[in-house]
Amino acid sequence: MKKNLKNSCWLFCFICLSCAIYKHPNQKLANTKWSYDFGYNDGESNYVLFENLKNYSFYNAETGDTTIGTYFYKNDTINFNQECSIFDEDFPENSRHRQGKMEYKMLIRNKNQLGFMELWNNNTQKWKEDYFFTKE
Repeated sequence: MKKNLKNSCWLFCFICLSCAIYKHPNQKLANTKWSYDFGYNDGESNYVLFENLKNYSFYNAETGDTTIGTYFYKNDTINFNQECSIFDEDFPENSRHRQGKMEYKMLIRNKNQLGFMELWNNNTQKWKEDYFFTKE
């Protein structure tokens, strides 16, 4: 009986220590803002706000629209699961203006550049266009 209790105690300590050491992959992004100033609307910027370990919002300064959803960060890739736009309910259900659900990916390069996968050139190790977000 004492041996089982001792083993259980060791197992409990191991689990507690493992939980204390474990860092959620999204922890590097949580509570950060990444922006891109495209020189439009008096310095207003597009930005991605990683609100916490799970949720994000993407603000488009050109349209004034914000899309929201969840994300997951692994290695250098962020997987976005867009849920909706804040304006979706203003349009009929079958309207082309509704953003709706969508999945897309972005890459982090050079530790402070966030851009769409299709804009990264693996051969040159540079962005194809000068359109990427930087961490604030």
